[in-house]
Amino acid sequence: MNETNEVIEVARVFKNLGADEAKAQVMASQIIKRAERIAKEKESSKVDELRKLLEIAVLGAQGLLKPSDQALLHPKKPPNA
Repeated sequence: MNETNEVIEVARVFKNLGADEAKAQVMASQIIKRAERIAKEKESSKVDELRKLLEIAVLGAQGLLKPSDQALLHPKKPPNA
C-alpha cells in the first residue's frame, strides 16, 4: 500500500470516531509516523505497531483502557480481603 492510501485508510478510522476530514488526515499521518518509529526501535512490524496504536486510540475515544492497563489501575482483590 502506498503512503497516500495508507493515510486515507487510517484517516477513515479517525473520521469514524468523529474527527473532521482535515484533522483525521493529520492524526493518521502522525500515528503512521509514530508506528514507523516504534517498529524501528523495537525491530518489529510497522503494521503490528500501527494496530496497537489504533487500538489505544479507539479505546481512548470511547473513554476506555486496554484490559491490561485496566488491570494495572484496578488490581483484583484477593477473595478473602
